[in-house]
Amino acid sequence: MAPYDIVGYDEDYDDVDEVLSGYDIVGATPRYFGGPLGFGRAVGKVPVRAPSRAPVRVGPGLATVAPLAGRSTGSLIRAQAPTKSRRTILPIESSAAIAAAATATVTARPQDIAFKPERLIIPTTLAPDFLIVDIKVGNRSQFTQSGNVPGEAFLPNSDDAMVDFDTLQTSQDFIMIVQNISGAARTFRAALFGHALQQ
Repeated sequence: MAPYDIVGYDEDYDDVDEVLSGYDIVGATPRYFGGPLGFGRAVGKVPVRAPSRAPVRVGPGLATVAPLAGRSTGSLIRAQAPTKSRRTILPIESSAAIAAAATATVTARPQDIAFKPERLIIPTTLAPDFLIVDIKVGNRSQFTQSGNVPGEAFLPNSDDAMVDFDTLQTSQDFIMIVQNISGAARTFRAALFGHALQQ
């Protein structure tokens, strides 16, 4: 509580620490993380500036927090920052078999702080049966123009299966729009490899 002064303390409530136990008190300098592929963004800082006149109330009428004169109030609360980065895999699978000549949207949602796609693989047994109509991160297409890409472009032994798609943020969808060009219903499956930032 270095930049704050406790004022208006109520003797009937003798544990201000209990009120603040759920918060991480930090200074004014933001912290950043950098992943192996250049993830670079400020993490979870919620700026809270104490009013210059009215103290900030931290208890149910029990105590207040006011800034010390002449001191800058920085960020008061910091969200949980990532603690590790590792290479991982995002499974991609259609919810049902896709009829012959039909187009379907296949969606996956990584459960990480951030996920950077690096390699997209479609099994050799499935790749000839599908055209890739579009690939999106959120609502942004990863193609430079509209058009279809053959599934064989992402075979396991293809060097061009390496990708540099946009980074997926928390709860952001990875979307593949695919067309079944075989003569029978097929279930689409693929695997997306990349680095994930995790807590």
